Amino acid sequence: MGDLTLPINSGAALAIHVALSAGIVAAIIVVAAWLREKRSGARPDVPYEGGVLPAEPQQGPLNAPYFLIAALFVIFDMEAAILFAWAVAARDAGWLGLIEAAVFIGVLLLALVYLWLDGALDWVKGKRR
Repeated sequence: MGDLTLPINSGAALAIHVALSAGIVAAIIVVAAWLREKRSGARPDVPYEGGVLPAEPQQGPLNAPYFLIAALFVIFDMEAAILFAWAVAARDAGWLGLIEAAVFIGVLLLALVYLWLDGALDWVKGKRR
């Protein structure tokens, strides 16, 4: 049985990939605009959450420790994905791979301790001891 791949220039393959990706994105945007619910009397300065207008406008700066915790979670979750990939290839990596993974985990633990001592994980910014 012969080779089923088509001989194509790498630049042409990239151009086809970019064109198809842009076409899919454009199609998704067009279909979403066509299917979305039209609101009569919509005001662009008011958030739309389930059709309920906010009781009062937001006053003052927004204190958002949740977003910091969420960003830190995403960062540390990505490292967990990297360690999962290492675990899949642990036998092939050998002892050197184990030492590298241990160093990687040590750096992560140092970063977590630094964030903890710096107060980045505190919900309420109170008096520090």
